[in-house]
Amino acid sequence: MLTTFQGYYGFDPSAFAGMSEEELGAFVDSVEEIKFLIANLDKLEKHVSDYIDGVVKYNEFVARCVKAGAKGMEKIDRATLDVFLAWKGWQANTKKLAKDSDVGVRLLDQEVIDYGDLAEYDLQISLQIVANRLVRQKEALSQKPDKEAANYAERQAAIEAKSEERNRIKDLFAYGTRGKYGLSSSSSPQLSPASSATNNASNNATNNASNSATNNANKASGWLKKWGGKAFDYFSGK
Repeated sequence: MLTTFQGYYGFDPSAFAGMSEEELGAFVDSVEEIKFLIANLDKLEKHVSDYIDGVVKYNEFVARCVKAGAKGMEKIDRATLDVFLAWKGWQANTKKLAKDSDVGVRLLDQEVIDYGDLAEYDLQISLQIVANRLVRQKEALSQKPDKEAANYAERQAAIEAKSEERNRIKDLFAYGTRGKYGLSSSSSPQLSPASSATNNASNNATNNASNSATNNANKASGWLKKWGGKAFDYFSGK
């Protein structure tokens, strides 16, 4: 019980006999303080009630502030989220633009590379064409002397053939068809030396041409019997 008593009131009454004067005096002082406290309990109670009411009101004030602050924080967080999302959107758009820029630059670089390759290929083809043209021109120049010689031979042959034809026609005008029998100047004094030389030099070619022309002319127009007929064209040799 003493232990329980001490727990409730804070002192042991059995200890008074062994207390010193100072301890007894301290006990008396505490009793006086208790008496003073009891005498002012009404005031203390009022203060405590006011304190409690103030604490309650203050906490209600704090609660209202916190509640309002919570609503404000929701708005602030929503605004912050919107700003954050806008910022992330700007970052994503910047990355997209950077990627598009990279792709565009790479395409432009590839176009430049392709253009250079195509230009180089076109140059090579052009150089090959020029080289082939030069080869053909050189071949044409190298063949020019042979062609010139062949053309000259053809012209000379044509001149000689035309001269022979004219001589044959002259003999035909002068001696008629007797020249086609190949008569010599001793048996036919009327034959001209030009006709004899022509007949001796080109016996087969001239006589065959003369016979063919004369026979065709006699058959076609009979110019020996019919004056005014046209057996040949003297100037064209036909």
